[in-house]
Amino acid sequence: MTSVAPATASTRLTASTDASSRIDEAFRALARAFRAWQLYLPNNPTRERALEMARAAFTAVLEDESDGLVVRVREQEFACGDRVVHREAERPTDGLPWLLYRDGVRELTILPGFADDGLATLLGLLQRAKQAAPDEDDLITMLWVADIPSLRYRFVELGGPVETSVLSTQADGSDDPGDRPGADVPAVETAMPTGAPPGLVRLEDFDSALFFLDQRELAYLQEELRSEFVSEPRQSVLAALFDIVETQRDERVRLEAIQRIEDVLLDVLTTGAYELAATALREARTTGTRAPELTPAVHDALTGLSAQLSEPTVLAQLLQAIDEGQRAPAADVLEALVSELRASALTPLLAWLAHAPTGVARSAVERAVVRLAERHTAELVRHLDAGDDNIVLSALRLCAQLRTAAAVPVLARRVRDTASAYRLEAVQALAAIASPGALQAIEPLIDDADREVRLAALRAVGVHRYAAALPRLSRALQRKELRQAERSEKTAVFDAFGAVCGADGVALLDGMLNARSLLGPRESTEMRACAARALGVVGSELAFAALRRSVDTKDAVVRNEVARALRGGTT
Repeated sequence: MTSVAPATASTRLTASTDASSRIDEAFRALARAFRAWQLYLPNNPTRERALEMARAAFTAVLEDESDGLVVRVREQEFACGDRVVHREAERPTDGLPWLLYRDGVRELTILPGFADDGLATLLGLLQRAKQAAPDEDDLITMLWVADIPSLRYRFVELGGPVETSVLSTQADGSDDPGDRPGADVPAVETAMPTGAPPGLVRLEDFDSALFFLDQRELAYLQEELRSEFVSEPRQSVLAALFDIVETQRDERVRLEAIQRIEDVLLDVLTTGAYELAATALREARTTGTRAPELTPAVHDALTGLSAQLSEPTVLAQLLQAIDEGQRAPAADVLEALVSELRASALTPLLAWLAHAPTGVARSAVERAVVRLAERHTAELVRHLDAGDDNIVLSALRLCAQLRTAAAVPVLARRVRDTASAYRLEAVQALAAIASPGALQAIEPLIDDADREVRLAALRAVGVHRYAAALPRLSRALQRKELRQAERSEKTAVFDAFGAVCGADGVALLDGMLNARSLLGPRESTEMRACAARALGVVGSELAFAALRRSVDTKDAVVRNEVARALRGGTT
């Protein structure tokens, strides 16, 4: 007999511990289900799973509690007997205990059958109570109207001179008038009590200083306020909608969720929340590749989010809003948004870049447009023939920046069009590309009628040492028009000739520098100085020998240019 008693006590202790664990798990599951009801739509599988887990947990608890589970409600916790079964420590004012306690509920009695016919109803009532306006029904009224058979509750009626306990609907479902809220509240006597009622909390009981909270409480309140004002509810909405698109298999549900995403996207763009818009477009792109078994309609709807924003009319309005806004968006935010756009967005973006003032917004958009044009080269080349001069100008500059070889045929046609206002920009783009085809298109422009175009062509030929231009440069050196040209043009012709001629051109340059007649040098001072400069560009021993023959010339300008060329300088 002595060995039976300890075994029996141990068995009872184990059973009691298991029951306590099941109760704790039931209320944790209830808290998780309540959060899921707030975050997800009714058809979301996450919400359904949370509800099923709570049902299973309460079913297991109520199998051992045939008379019902009595739970006391406190501000931050639920207690069963002398033990706390659930506590909301991190955010107490958002938890279930406070929501019930706030509206006067002080005790719950959960009866068998609650998991099947009362749990979902209670969660719905709690969600309504949390979102209710001050003039709407409180939780006590909602519970009374719902009349859940498997749930009893005890509450106190707040607001009178004395808090009075009132019992809820009986378990047998009887409709005794005494069961209604306030039915058994005793009549209030005419004479008001003279002193404060027991348990009443008054502000005068606290410190009379302005701040009577301790530092830990103040820090907590400040952090909660900061997180409340910093948080963006629309981000949570978008995350939930994209979760639905990923997890739901019903095409109609997915399309409806995408429609709601489009509504939110329009709202964030209207309010200038460009970072959130960029996040939504990026998430739509990744969801299109990550979500399982997307139908063509769902995939098109996802990709259509960025396609709609890329439409010229829509994007033009967005860029106008950025121009007229009092505060420019952050550079990284604007760049991230533009990077998610489609090829059709190039038209308004190029038009905007042509007149946008220098600043953070322009730099950000320009970086994003460069990446966009790299992905859509054909679309960029097509804009070289656009009817809008602003678009053509931006496209020319972008082709030069990207060195787009595919644009060479269109650029070559542009430079031959003497009526074009952008021939110089086209030459500079060809010079930046510097492919054989581009340099071949530039060579004839050495003799162009436009001085700026000639200079650009000469510099391009000289920098890239395009040897095929040597015959044309030789003829240019011997023309009489060159003698009458400005010094900058003479310098450009001689520099280009010196860069491509090599040893074959030294004799011609030597004759211009050193040849003399009976009356002195045959060439003018400027022509001789330019010849000395070109010999310095050639840089061969034969060229240096020709330069040394003019070291002691009486012309100071020529002498200085010769000395500079011998030192290896050309400027």
